[in-house]
Amino acid sequence: MQTNERIESAIRQGSIPDDIEVCVEIWVNALQARDGAVDAESMAQRVRSSFERPIVRFAITDAPHRGFALVESGLADPAEAFLHYLAVDPATTKRGLGRALLADAIEHTGRRGFRSLMLEVRANNTRAIELYTRAGFVPFGEPVPHPLAGYPMQAYRLTLQ
Repeated sequence: MQTNERIESAIRQGSIPDDIEVCVEIWVNALQARDGAVDAESMAQRVRSSFERPIVRFAITDAPHRGFALVESGLADPAEAFLHYLAVDPATTKRGLGRALLADAIEHTGRRGFRSLMLEVRANNTRAIELYTRAGFVPFGEPVPHPLAGYPMQAYRLTLQ
């Protein structure tokens, strides 16, 4: 299979707690591929704790093309949801899986009655920013430092209704 070949993956509702460790692995692998060395245990604990918040949509795809998305509610604006995680296993990139997971997150968030979907992305993560802007997200506010690493994070918002 060529690396740029598009795939059809079955996106399914994630199962808590069964799928959490798979998501932790995907997230840590994605960060290591993007950044090099990362504090894997710290990142793993951060992902695990996200599943304790109110969830709007938890979607996952299974091997061999693994990825997941986690949308949360509970923001200051109850009509707004937050795309906290969107990650694809580095061995599965450039096949449309991230785009499919993002579309799924948008669809389910809108169906649940939310008016907008927010996310934050590292300000220099051009690949992710391109994915989000193609889906209609627009920058919102000024970049703010990441709470742990300090690098600039830019918020993006998509109006759903």
